Amino acid sequence: MRKKIDVLKAVSESNRIRILMLLKQKHLCVCEITSILGLNTSTISSHLSILKNAGFIIDEKEGKWINYKINDEIDEYNSTVLELISNYFSNEPQLLKDIAQIENANRYNIIQLETNSRRCK
Repeated sequence: MRKKIDVLKAVSESNRIRILMLLKQKHLCVCEITSILGLNTSTISSHLSILKNAGFIIDEKEGKWINYKINDEIDEYNSTVLELISNYFSNEPQLLKDIAQIENANRYNIIQLETNSRRCK
């Protein structure tokens, strides 16, 4: 019972739902998620940790990048919860806006912009 409650707690926050819906589209790194959601890196990392501990997502190292994606081996309960969330929130304007921004959230461009921004200060 405790695990099921923890799963529900993990999806009880709107930004975590936004992250799950993004990761259903494609795997993303922290900087890409941060760019799309407009939140601090530490906040995104905290949300990712909660979703990972609940079994929704996994991380995979790709060179210097850590990509997050929906867990391929998600259990039946989590899969059902994720399906319900997808069905109920699929037409939410904020989620549609987030998903539309995925193609513009390119890690290499984000890092370049951050580097240039630091040089200008």
